Amino acid sequence: MLIGQRGFLLFLFALAALVSASCDFPQDPRGTLDKVQNGTMRVGIVNHDPWTRMEEGRASGVEVELLREFAGELETEIVFVEGTVPELLEAARQGEVDVVAGGFTDTSPGVSEGKEAGITSSYLVTRFAVGVPPGTPAFDDLSGRKIAVERIDGTAALLKEEGAIPVPVENLSSADMPVAAYPWQLEAWGFESTGVELSEEQHIMAVTLGENGWLVRLERFLRANREEAVKLLREETLR
Repeated sequence: MLIGQRGFLLFLFALAALVSASCDFPQDPRGTLDKVQNGTMRVGIVNHDPWTRMEEGRASGVEVELLREFAGELETEIVFVEGTVPELLEAARQGEVDVVAGGFTDTSPGVSEGKEAGITSSYLVTRFAVGVPPGTPAFDDLSGRKIAVERIDGTAALLKEEGAIPVPVENLSSADMPVAAYPWQLEAWGFESTGVELSEEQHIMAVTLGENGWLVRLERFLRANREEAVKLLREETLR
């Protein structure tokens, strides 16, 4: 009877360890993680400077460099495929790409809903601030004010929500009007902060839907490399 109890306890311990391991690292129905580790990591990128860009066939940007480091950690090759958001989300759905990057946030249309592809948890939080050229009076209300931006994108949408009028300019650092930029950019350019900040942006990436083991592995890497992401972002935005 004693031997039977001992054997039963050993069985329970083994079962608990198996369940714990399964919960800690979920499985991939398509085996994406195993395929990547034994082959190539296929990354779809949407042009969105400074996060991702493709110039003359070469990929660069904050998220491109992060994913290169991730590939190095996995000891696998990496291939970049350029496309639009709909094209690459469909490619992810079909399992033709393993990751889709493009400076996406938790409000990015088509991506954040997680219908066509799985999405990571937020790995980086950023926030734009509004600054003015030296000698320009500060303000605390954006309503009706023209604010310079690099392009009409998510930042412009956030400004519109505050009642501001986003104005795209070629070079924010030499703008003669208020600008929306990262705090370290304002400091480097000699702009004075107004104290007005836009809403936080939670940055995410997309993966093949349902490949949970792969998703967890990528999330762990991104969380462990948040400081590196901030460093890369500062370098890219201060060029």
